[in-house]
Amino acid sequence: MARKNEDGRFTISAGEIGAYTVCPEAWRLKAIKKARSIRAESVVTGQKLHKEWVTKFEEAAYLKHRVRLVLALLLVAALIYILLRGGLS
Repeated sequence: MARKNEDGRFTISAGEIGAYTVCPEAWRLKAIKKARSIRAESVVTGQKLHKEWVTKFEEAAYLKHRVRLVLALLLVAALIYILLRGGLS
């Protein structure tokens, strides 16, 4: 939760920003509603959803890397083709 420092400004920790970035609903429940009691089945469901999210995130990062690699290779191939065909004349 945001806290005032000695200058009277509100500060938010990096951990709180990270928690909000990953799951705004979990941050809201913790920071605003002060949710303390969680049923065991909710925890299991939450862990399952978190694992699914991590898997999807890792797949997206992998695909993003591969797309960049393919685009770079296509650019290099196009440049080589242009140079071998006599330049840009």
